[in-house]
Amino acid sequence: MESCKTREGSHLYVFPLEGRYVHEGLGFLWGYRFAKQKNATFTISVNDYGFEILGPKGYPYKDLFSSEFFSLDHLEDDIRASLNISELTQRKFRGVAQVAGLVFKGYPGSKKTSSQLQVSTSLLYDVFTKYEPDNLLLKQAEREVLQDQLETHRLAKTLSRLDQRSVVWKDTPRPSPLAFPLLVERLNSRLSNETLMERIQRMKDQWEKR
Repeated sequence: MESCKTREGSHLYVFPLEGRYVHEGLGFLWGYRFAKQKNATFTISVNDYGFEILGPKGYPYKDLFSSEFFSLDHLEDDIRASLNISELTQRKFRGVAQVAGLVFKGYPGSKKTSSQLQVSTSLLYDVFTKYEPDNLLLKQAEREVLQDQLETHRLAKTLSRLDQRSVVWKDTPRPSPLAFPLLVERLNSRLSNETLMERIQRMKDQWEKR
Protein backbone atom coordinates (compact mmCIF):
# COMPACT_ATOMS: atom_id res chain seq x y z
CA MET A 1 0.00 0.00 0.00
CA GLU A 2 1.39 3.37 -1.03
CA SER A 3 0.36 6.84 0.05
CA CYS A 4 1.44 10.23 -1.18
CA LYS A 5 0.29 13.85 -1.16
CA THR A 6 -0.14 16.13 -4.16
CA ARG A 7 -1.99 19.34 -4.86
CA GLU A 8 -5.04 17.20 -5.67
CA GLY A 9 -5.18 15.76 -2.15
CA SER A 10 -4.14 12.58 -0.34
CA HIS A 11 -3.68 9.44 -2.41
CA LEU A 12 -3.89 5.83 -1.27
CA TYR A 13 -2.79 3.13 -3.73
CA VAL A 14 -3.46 -0.56 -3.06
CA PHE A 15 -2.33 -3.44 -5.29
CA PRO A 16 -4.20 -6.73 -4.66
CA LEU A 17 -3.64 -7.90 -8.30
CA GLU A 18 -7.13 -9.39 -8.54
CA GLY A 19 -8.55 -7.74 -11.67
CA ARG A 20 -10.60 -4.65 -12.45
CA TYR A 21 -14.03 -5.81 -11.19
CA VAL A 22 -12.76 -6.95 -7.79
CA HIS A 23 -10.72 -3.76 -7.43
CA GLU A 24 -13.78 -1.65 -8.24
CA GLY A 25 -15.78 -3.29 -5.46
CA LEU A 26 -12.83 -3.20 -3.07
CA GLY A 27 -12.09 0.46 -3.77
CA PHE A 28 -15.63 1.59 -3.04
CA LEU A 29 -15.87 -0.75 -0.04
CA TRP A 30 -12.72 0.65 1.57
CA GLY A 31 -13.74 4.19 0.68
CA TYR A 32 -17.03 3.60 2.51
CA ARG A 33 -15.26 2.12 5.54
CA PHE A 34 -12.86 5.05 5.67
CA ALA A 35 -15.72 7.55 5.38
CA LYS A 36 -17.63 5.86 8.22
CA GLN A 37 -14.75 6.83 10.52
CA LYS A 38 -14.03 10.28 9.10
CA ASN A 39 -16.33 12.00 6.62
CA ALA A 40 -14.82 12.70 3.21
CA THR A 41 -15.50 12.72 -0.51
CA PHE A 42 -13.40 10.19 -2.42
CA THR A 43 -12.55 9.60 -6.05
CA ILE A 44 -11.91 5.96 -6.94
CA SER A 45 -9.92 4.74 -9.94
CA VAL A 46 -9.11 1.11 -10.76
CA ASN A 47 -7.17 -1.04 -13.18
CA ASP A 48 -6.16 -4.70 -13.35
CA TYR A 49 -3.36 -4.24 -10.80
CA GLY A 50 -4.99 -2.22 -8.03
CA PHE A 51 -7.02 0.81 -7.08
CA GLU A 52 -6.58 4.40 -5.94
CA ILE A 53 -8.58 6.29 -3.32
CA LEU A 54 -8.12 10.04 -3.66
CA GLY A 55 -9.29 11.99 -0.63
CA PRO A 56 -8.96 15.52 0.74
CA LYS A 57 -5.58 16.91 1.73
CA GLY A 58 -4.26 15.53 4.98
CA TYR A 59 -6.73 12.62 5.12
CA PRO A 60 -5.31 10.18 7.73
CA TYR A 61 -5.57 6.84 5.90
CA LYS A 62 -2.89 5.19 7.97
CA ASP A 63 -4.37 6.26 11.32
CA LEU A 64 -7.85 5.02 10.38
CA PHE A 65 -6.79 1.72 8.82
CA SER A 66 -7.29 -1.48 10.82
CA SER A 67 -8.02 -5.18 10.39
CA GLU A 68 -11.71 -4.25 10.09
CA PHE A 69 -11.04 -3.31 6.47
CA PHE A 70 -10.60 -7.04 5.74
CA SER A 71 -13.73 -8.04 7.63
CA LEU A 72 -16.43 -10.08 5.88
CA ASP A 73 -19.06 -9.01 8.41
CA HIS A 74 -21.88 -7.07 6.73
CA LEU A 75 -19.95 -7.26 3.45
CA GLU A 76 -22.95 -7.09 1.11
CA ASP A 77 -24.59 -4.38 3.22
CA ASP A 78 -21.42 -2.28 3.04
CA ILE A 79 -21.20 -2.80 -0.73
CA ARG A 80 -24.83 -1.72 -1.12
CA ALA A 81 -24.09 1.38 0.94
CA SER A 82 -20.91 2.24 -0.95
CA LEU A 83 -22.29 1.85 -4.49
CA ASN A 84 -25.41 3.03 -6.26
CA ILE A 85 -26.78 -0.50 -6.12
CA SER A 86 -30.32 0.62 -6.99
CA GLU A 87 -29.21 1.99 -10.39
CA LEU A 88 -27.23 -1.14 -11.21
CA THR A 89 -30.12 -3.35 -10.07
CA GLN A 90 -32.63 -1.42 -12.18
CA ARG A 91 -30.55 -2.03 -15.29
CA LYS A 92 -30.26 -5.74 -14.51
CA PHE A 93 -33.99 -5.94 -13.73
CA ARG A 94 -34.82 -5.04 -17.35
CA GLY A 95 -33.39 -8.32 -18.56
CA VAL A 96 -34.86 -10.32 -15.67
CA ALA A 97 -38.36 -8.91 -16.29
CA GLN A 98 -38.22 -9.71 -20.00
CA VAL A 99 -37.06 -13.29 -19.39
CA ALA A 100 -39.85 -13.70 -16.80
CA GLY A 101 -42.45 -12.59 -19.35
CA LEU A 102 -43.54 -9.49 -17.42
CA VAL A 103 -42.91 -7.23 -20.38
CA PHE A 104 -44.81 -7.57 -23.65
CA LYS A 105 -42.34 -7.16 -26.50
CA GLY A 106 -44.99 -6.56 -29.16
CA TYR A 107 -46.55 -8.58 -31.96
CA PRO A 108 -44.53 -10.06 -34.83
CA GLY A 109 -43.73 -7.29 -37.28
CA SER A 110 -44.46 -4.56 -34.75
CA LYS A 111 -41.90 -5.09 -32.01
CA LYS A 112 -41.60 -2.48 -29.28
CA THR A 113 -38.55 -0.26 -29.38
CA SER A 114 -35.82 -0.57 -26.75
CA SER A 115 -36.89 2.77 -25.24
CA GLN A 116 -40.48 1.52 -24.88
CA LEU A 117 -39.26 -1.66 -23.17
CA GLN A 118 -37.06 0.43 -20.89
CA VAL A 119 -40.01 2.58 -19.82
CA SER A 120 -42.12 -0.52 -19.13
CA THR A 121 -39.47 -2.26 -17.04
CA SER A 122 -38.63 0.97 -15.18
CA LEU A 123 -42.28 1.34 -14.22
CA LEU A 124 -42.42 -2.25 -12.97
CA TYR A 125 -39.19 -1.75 -11.03
CA ASP A 126 -40.54 1.39 -9.32
CA VAL A 127 -43.82 -0.34 -8.39
CA PHE A 128 -42.11 -3.45 -7.01
CA THR A 129 -39.53 -1.39 -5.11
CA LYS A 130 -42.23 0.71 -3.47
CA TYR A 131 -44.96 -1.85 -2.82
CA GLU A 132 -43.25 -5.26 -2.90
CA PRO A 133 -39.58 -4.86 -1.92
CA ASP A 134 -39.23 -8.62 -1.26
CA ASN A 135 -40.28 -9.51 -4.81
CA LEU A 136 -38.25 -12.49 -6.04
CA LEU A 137 -37.44 -10.85 -9.37
CA LEU A 138 -36.00 -7.82 -7.57
CA LYS A 139 -33.91 -10.13 -5.40
CA GLN A 140 -32.74 -12.00 -8.49
CA ALA A 141 -31.64 -8.78 -10.20
CA GLU A 142 -29.75 -7.61 -7.10
CA ARG A 143 -28.15 -11.03 -6.67
CA GLU A 144 -26.92 -10.98 -10.27
CA VAL A 145 -25.42 -7.52 -9.75
CA LEU A 146 -23.58 -8.58 -6.60
CA GLN A 147 -22.42 -11.97 -7.86
CA ASP A 148 -21.81 -11.41 -11.57
CA GLN A 149 -21.03 -7.72 -12.00
CA LEU A 150 -19.29 -6.94 -8.72
CA GLU A 151 -18.05 -10.52 -8.13
CA THR A 152 -18.60 -10.39 -4.36
CA HIS A 153 -17.57 -14.05 -4.03
CA ARG A 154 -14.11 -13.18 -5.38
CA LEU A 155 -14.07 -9.99 -3.34
CA ALA A 156 -14.67 -12.02 -0.17
CA LYS A 157 -11.84 -14.40 -1.08
CA THR A 158 -9.55 -11.45 -1.74
CA LEU A 159 -10.32 -9.90 1.64
CA SER A 160 -9.61 -13.23 3.36
CA ARG A 161 -6.32 -13.60 1.49
CA LEU A 162 -5.20 -10.05 2.26
CA ASP A 163 -6.09 -10.49 5.92
CA GLN A 164 -3.47 -13.24 6.15
CA ARG A 165 -0.72 -11.03 4.73
CA SER A 166 1.40 -8.37 6.36
CA VAL A 167 0.44 -4.83 5.42
CA VAL A 168 3.38 -2.79 4.13
CA TRP A 169 2.91 0.99 3.96
CA LYS A 170 5.14 3.10 1.74
CA ASP A 171 5.02 6.89 1.85
CA THR A 172 6.25 8.20 -1.49
CA PRO A 173 6.97 11.80 -2.57
CA ARG A 174 4.95 11.22 -5.75
CA PRO A 175 3.04 8.30 -7.36
CA SER A 176 5.33 5.35 -7.99
CA PRO A 177 5.67 3.64 -11.40
CA LEU A 178 3.06 1.08 -10.31
CA ALA A 179 0.69 3.79 -9.09
CA PHE A 180 1.11 6.11 -12.07
CA PRO A 181 -1.25 4.14 -14.40
CA LEU A 182 -4.03 4.56 -11.82
CA LEU A 183 -3.50 8.30 -11.84
CA VAL A 184 -3.65 8.25 -15.65
CA GLU A 185 -6.83 6.14 -15.49
CA ARG A 186 -8.51 8.84 -13.42
CA LEU A 187 -7.26 11.67 -15.64
CA ASN A 188 -8.55 9.86 -18.71
CA SER A 189 -12.12 10.08 -17.38
CA ARG A 190 -12.01 13.89 -17.13
CA LEU A 191 -13.22 16.32 -19.77
CA SER A 192 -10.32 18.36 -21.17
CA ASN A 193 -9.21 19.87 -24.46
CA GLU A 194 -5.67 18.68 -23.74
CA THR A 195 -4.64 15.26 -25.00
CA LEU A 196 -3.90 12.63 -22.39
CA MET A 197 -0.23 12.60 -23.37
CA GLU A 198 -0.03 16.38 -22.94
CA ARG A 199 -1.44 16.12 -19.41
CA ILE A 200 0.93 13.28 -18.52
CA GLN A 201 3.92 15.22 -19.84
CA ARG A 202 2.86 18.32 -17.89
CA MET A 203 2.73 16.29 -14.66
CA LYS A 204 6.16 14.78 -15.36
CA ASP A 205 7.60 18.25 -15.94
CA GLN A 206 6.13 19.52 -12.67
CA TRP A 207 7.57 16.60 -10.69
CA GLU A 208 11.00 16.97 -12.28
CA LYS A 209 11.07 20.65 -11.27
CA ARG A 210 10.44 19.66 -7.65
